[in-house]
Amino acid sequence: MIGYLGPRGSFTHQALLAYLQATNNTSTLDCFEATTISQVIDAVNNGKIKYGVVPVENSIEGAVGETLDQLIRTSQKVTINHEIIIPIEHCLITKTKNLNEITKVIAHSQALSQCQSYLKRFLPNVELEPTTSNSIGVKRVSELTNGNVAAIGPKQAAEIYKVPVYEAGINDEKENFTRFTLIGTETPEPTGLDKTTIAFGVPYDKPGTLVRVLNSFASNNINLTRIESRPSKKALGEYIFFIDLEGHRNDPSLKKALSEVVSDFSFYRWLGSYPRWNP
Repeated sequence: MIGYLGPRGSFTHQALLAYLQATNNTSTLDCFEATTISQVIDAVNNGKIKYGVVPVENSIEGAVGETLDQLIRTSQKVTINHEIIIPIEHCLITKTKNLNEITKVIAHSQALSQCQSYLKRFLPNVELEPTTSNSIGVKRVSELTNGNVAAIGPKQAAEIYKVPVYEAGINDEKENFTRFTLIGTETPEPTGLDKTTIAFGVPYDKPGTLVRVLNSFASNNINLTRIESRPSKKALGEYIFFIDLEGHRNDPSLKKALSEVVSDFSFYRWLGSYPRWNP
């Protein structure tokens, strides 16, 4: 069984379908539709499902904090098994044919943020209601009898819940992509085209520690594709760093780099080595 942030028609659901297509998996899978990212991760950790798909970062809005925070809080058996990258196109979905009749727009907070210019220009006075998933918003609109509520979401959700698309491509930035991760309890074998994700903390009272860590990767010819920080939630000014590296944890160069700096870490968590997205 595989879980995702639902309901059907969500971008996470689309990422799951893209993964199945890219891996030539045509078998019928039982799916678990979660209402939150944490629910997906907990279900994998508890053995309720074998895999889960969760968003990790967007090219416009950056990291999905809930995913990063939950990955380092759950047990170490839960790791990233694959990455999935899909384009994001937001649509205004509503039953009305007149924008002036819309009094409320329902969408995920990231979708509302990514469509700010459109909303300010065409719907400046409407109520904006955040929800946990864009497809939930579309589903709610489909269940309403009046046409004064709209949702922002993918056209696939509009098709599933049979609500007209008023306008497609309303996102401010057209080059909009979201990266998702397939999480599970297995470790994929090296493919030669892999990424490794780690999380670590460094003592804030030891100057130069982060520089030493980064220099170790550079001197071992390891390319960093992402680095960002999240509050440790333990003390003000204390952070956990998340890094994506090219290579697999079994690669000698990556082993060497980590062995040189592991003693500098105040916290360390390997989050997975997995194939790079190459559909």
